[in-house]
Amino acid sequence: MRIVRFIMFALFLGANPASAWEEYVYLDQGVAIQFPAKPQASKSTFDSAFAKGLPSMVYSAEHDHVLYKLTVVDLTSRPDMGSNFLNEAAYWLMRTGEVLTTDFPRVYQEAKAIYGVTLVVDRKDRSRIRSSLYYHKGKLYIADAILLPTRGDKDMSIPSRYDQTIRFPPDGQSN
Repeated sequence: MRIVRFIMFALFLGANPASAWEEYVYLDQGVAIQFPAKPQASKSTFDSAFAKGLPSMVYSAEHDHVLYKLTVVDLTSRPDMGSNFLNEAAYWLMRTGEVLTTDFPRVYQEAKAIYGVTLVVDRKDRSRIRSSLYYHKGKLYIADAILLPTRGDKDMSIPSRYDQTIRFPPDGQSN
């Protein structure tokens, strides 16, 4: 019995802080995303070579030296240009530093699949960004996790988790 209590105690102490993450559902934006803390919401605009001042919403929270952001850009007036906006945003991100990783994530399976692009970039300001970009139903979604630069000569230490889980409701889930 004593061993069982010790194991339970050890598991409790070693619980992953990522378990504290919560999903926030923004049905008006067609997205659900996890944040480690309650995000702040603000209206903004998004500029592109294709259009200036596009309406957007930005949701952000900072935790453990990481700034988590979701930017949702309304492209309903330019639905035929979605892939161009996505690729342009990825292009400008690539130019901010050294690209460490490029990936092509997928949300959902088969005919419901929504594909995007993810970039990890060490930027010139000594921050590291992991950005996943998706275009879906007239909106550009940019989910950023920015590992903020450290002060002094310390190396960047990567937290145990610095990416967000995203989905696009309605997708059959009640949350």
